Amino acid sequence: MLRRASLGRRLLFAAIGFIAVALVLAAVLIGFVLHRFVQGQIDQRLDTQIVFLSSMLRVDPAGLLTLAGNADGPPFERIRRGWYWQMAGPNNVLRSASLDGADISDAARALPDEPPPPLKKGRKKDLEDRADRSSRPRPADGTGPGEEYLHYRIKQTVVAGSHVTIIVSAPRAAVWGPLREAMTTLALSLALLGGALILAVMLQVRLGLRPLDRLRRAVADVRNGTIHRVPAEQPAEIEPLVSELNGLLQQNDDNLERARRHVANLAHGLKTPLATLGLAISANGGRDPASLHPLVMQMERRIRHHLGRARTAALNGPVRARTVVAPRVQDLGDVLGKIHGDKAITFVIDVPPALTVACEAQDLDEMLGNLLENAFKWARNKVSITATTDGQRMVALAISDDGPGLLPEQMVQVQRPGERLDETAPGFGFGLSITSELAELYGGNLALRSASPNGLCVTLTIPIAAPSDV
Repeated sequence: MLRRASLGRRLLFAAIGFIAVALVLAAVLIGFVLHRFVQGQIDQRLDTQIVFLSSMLRVDPAGLLTLAGNADGPPFERIRRGWYWQMAGPNNVLRSASLDGADISDAARALPDEPPPPLKKGRKKDLEDRADRSSRPRPADGTGPGEEYLHYRIKQTVVAGSHVTIIVSAPRAAVWGPLREAMTTLALSLALLGGALILAVMLQVRLGLRPLDRLRRAVADVRNGTIHRVPAEQPAEIEPLVSELNGLLQQNDDNLERARRHVANLAHGLKTPLATLGLAISANGGRDPASLHPLVMQMERRIRHHLGRARTAALNGPVRARTVVAPRVQDLGDVLGKIHGDKAITFVIDVPPALTVACEAQDLDEMLGNLLENAFKWARNKVSITATTDGQRMVALAISDDGPGLLPEQMVQVQRPGERLDETAPGFGFGLSITSELAELYGGNLALRSASPNGLCVTLTIPIAAPSDV
């Protein structure tokens, strides 16, 4: 299902998921920071109260704890609100008015025992100050007299040689209340921020995918025939795709043109045998089937040839085909040498035995057969074929003869379909045209030039088979 989902939905869902995770993590982190901040403020307030109580604490001659003033300032004057203080000495306990006679000494047992440092010999005042500085307030959590949740700060100190435990508390609501209000505001802000980000992502996805919609419409216009190519002015990310698409369209146009030429060549190739067949049938009324058989076989060969080329193009055969050149050249030379045995032509082959080209064997025979047949037809004494490579995975097969040769304007004329210089010679004038077309089908070409010292040299260029194909 995910593979079939639209790009817009994929991007939108991925962005929403990322935004949701990011906002949740941000809320957790900010909540932790806010909790630390609020808790720190409460602890600082309680520690200030401990310092205030320590400064007012006195021990009378009887060893009882007393205060040199009123320590029940706001909010410690509110009865049973969670803001309490209590000081416990060896002989008595002092409590805030907010406790209303209750006791919170159980909070001291919430922490491991940690007695204040023992007093050593020395001046009493200096030792007490040193002990007071070394004993820091410690936190604790528990329940108060009214079963409310409290947060404590506890300090153990020494006053006038007496160990005193100072306990100060604040309601947990003093922490959670402001934190809840802050987190509510934060959650609302993060929700609004998330909504804004999602809207921005939706707009971004819409704008980002708009070129794809324009590309779809352009392809539809190409299919409808309104335009011939997709406009090349595209965003940088889509431009390579458009380039490949236009290349595909150009390749389809080339294939269509080749198909049209195949049909034209087939029509021209069948026209003469059909006309001859019609004349033969009219002449003898079809009473001599043996005389018609060669014409029928000739048409069948031409039909099979063009169907085979169409099949090769459809299966992308030029990419996968492999044919060793030397044996095909030798076989063709042997056959043509026998056909033209009266001329005693010398056939010279300069082709590496292992040379392999990316070409179907039938098409290679078609191309070399047409070229060698023309060379043997017009040669006086010698025909040669030489293979050279250009270093770019192409091989040039140069077929030379010592015949009369051609003028430059004649070289152009003989490559046109159906064009012949000598109407008395056998043939239909399609050999060079078909060879050139086949060479182009495989990414090569056909070139004609004068041979030295006389005659004609026809160069067929076709690709070499890749090493991985060998």
